[in-house]
Amino acid sequence: MIKHKFPKPHKKKACHKLNNAFSLLEYAILIAIIVAALIGMSVYLRRSLSGKWRTFIDYTFGKGRQYDPYTTVEW
Repeated sequence: MIKHKFPKPHKKKACHKLNNAFSLLEYAILIAIIVAALIGMSVYLRRSLSGKWRTFIDYTFGKGRQYDPYTTVEW
């Protein structure tokens, strides 16, 4: 009587696929954290740029004054 020996499943291949899955998951989480940080910082960046532009415009065209008591008409 001949006994057939079937090959045992390799644990290395299953482990390798599992490591690839975890590695992909780690990269996805890392990218999500980076995107969340950039979205959160966008508000501060926008406010900073707005303040810089306002300062530039005020000192360029308004000569540093927002209110001039000599040219304002009082009723």
